[in-house]
Amino acid sequence: MRRADWIGLSLVALDVAGLICFRTFYVEPERWGGACALAEAPLVCVPRSGLLWLQSYYLWGLGALLLGGWAFLARRMEIGVAAVLVGAAGVINYNVTWGMLGLALGLWSWIMSLPVRRT
Repeated sequence: MRRADWIGLSLVALDVAGLICFRTFYVEPERWGGACALAEAPLVCVPRSGLLWLQSYYLWGLGALLLGGWAFLARRMEIGVAAVLVGAAGVINYNVTWGMLGLALGLWSWIMSLPVRRT
């Protein structure tokens, strides 16, 4: 594997771990819903509301699907990594159908960009 592939895998691992931790600590607990409704809401409520807004309008999944289709047609590794990142975010944020399709298309493009070793 190339260095760029290792960087992509690291980004995907950080993306998944970060989103799971953020959802676990700041989105899922009900107390944050009340805290974010206050007039003096904590700063963490800004990315929380953005994440929930993107989730409610299915934009995580739509973004993954669009990136995955672009990666599949362009056969570019960088776009494939972006599709996997946004697709994983879509799956974690309950935009599973479109998110998984975008993730799969991006992953396919990423795999197809790997160099072939002839033996």
